[in-house]
Amino acid sequence: MPASFSVDSHRQFAELSGDFNPIHMDAVAARRTQAGAPVVHGVHALLRLLDGLVAAEPALPAVSALKASFRRMIYVGDSAQLSVRQRTETSLRAGLLVDGVEVVGTTLRFVPGKAPAAPDAGDEPAIASPPQPLDRALDQMQGMRGRLQFAQPAECTARMFPNAARYLGANRVAALACSSTLVGMVVPGLYSLYGELDVTLETGGGSAELDYQVLSVDPRFRMLRIAVRGGGLVGLVSAICRPSPVAQPDMSAMSRRVAPAEFSGSDALIVGGSRGIGEATAKLIAAGGGQVMLTYRSGRADADAVARQIVDWGGECQAAPYDAQQPALAQVEQLPRAPTHVYYFATPTIARRRVGLFDASRFEEFNRYYVSGFLELVEACLRRRPDGVRFFYPSTVYVADRPPDMTEYAMSKAAGEVLCADLVRQLRQVRIVVHRLPRIATDQTASLIPIAAVEAHEVMLPIVREMHTTS
Repeated sequence: MPASFSVDSHRQFAELSGDFNPIHMDAVAARRTQAGAPVVHGVHALLRLLDGLVAAEPALPAVSALKASFRRMIYVGDSAQLSVRQRTETSLRAGLLVDGVEVVGTTLRFVPGKAPAAPDAGDEPAIASPPQPLDRALDQMQGMRGRLQFAQPAECTARMFPNAARYLGANRVAALACSSTLVGMVVPGLYSLYGELDVTLETGGGSAELDYQVLSVDPRFRMLRIAVRGGGLVGLVSAICRPSPVAQPDMSAMSRRVAPAEFSGSDALIVGGSRGIGEATAKLIAAGGGQVMLTYRSGRADADAVARQIVDWGGECQAAPYDAQQPALAQVEQLPRAPTHVYYFATPTIARRRVGLFDASRFEEFNRYYVSGFLELVEACLRRRPDGVRFFYPSTVYVADRPPDMTEYAMSKAAGEVLCADLVRQLRQVRIVVHRLPRIATDQTASLIPIAAVEAHEVMLPIVREMHTTS
């Protein structure tokens, strides 16, 4: 039985649960996470799985316990298929598959087991879901406890998942939804991922509240174990406190790395300069006396903030929109100045859920940015400045190393290298500096387990200097 996660159903679940974490609801904020775009709430997917499972198998035995694992991210607009993997007299294992990959798995147990310890919520009164997700340091979460109100009456949640509510009980379905709010809005809160759920069904459970207590925090893996009880459920939730967005050094720090007039006389266009490598490059050039135009596609607030930092420090910077998927000429003609140097950091989300050995649509998307999009920008910049423009094209060490699941990305960057070589050979007004960049600490490369990565400004400063000395 297929399940489609439409924008409307996605928003409906957020209203019912009270979980408005930006990774789910804010496209601009989500692009600065490992997801790269808004993702479906894990519990939403679990309840759709249970709803479809009960509809397909109405004679299921009474459930005594439920376990779920949220394995992969589901993007808003995805469609999923229900798959029953194993069924015995005592249990049933099922999952939701998107493009053949299991994204959520669940095990229903039909025989009673040992009940887990209940949380100690203390004497604090129940609170409503906060209007904004809480943001605490990892070491402040140990021992947190409290009582969280259901965002909506259980009957409202039951109307969205009628089969699951008939099987588990409306209050238990509402308690599952409330656990999403616990993780996404309270603890870990702002920078969270829901990992696993393991609960036993209790008799009674008529309250519309969820007690919680953080039992342990593992700083190595940023993992939390949280005891929960409420609405007829008692058990454990595992959650991950994911890294916050990568912050680049401020202008004072950047100015200590360059000479005051090192890059003066240049009009630098930083395509994709609102964050990450582009932000670091913009700050370095401005600190060295160059004029900067940085662009954004969707993160206008981020771009304006970077430009404001540069201007407040005493540099020159303007922010402008630019979309590498749209014709370049009209956009370049709108720029306040003709660029002398162009740094091209336009990119789609690189890390996505893997589908098969090769995804032609992903390869085509990468090429639109890294090949045809770059070519159009070169041609458009030469129309504005026919006497010549210097470009930086960021390739990647993955062209040679080719880690798993990066085939389309590496192929497209390799094609971009070939394009750059041919452009330099055929157009005397063009100089293109190409470097295969290492893994750099950015939002796109952030991982739950620390992996060695180089700071963006350390990589880009010698490249910017090379751009200003290339004849």
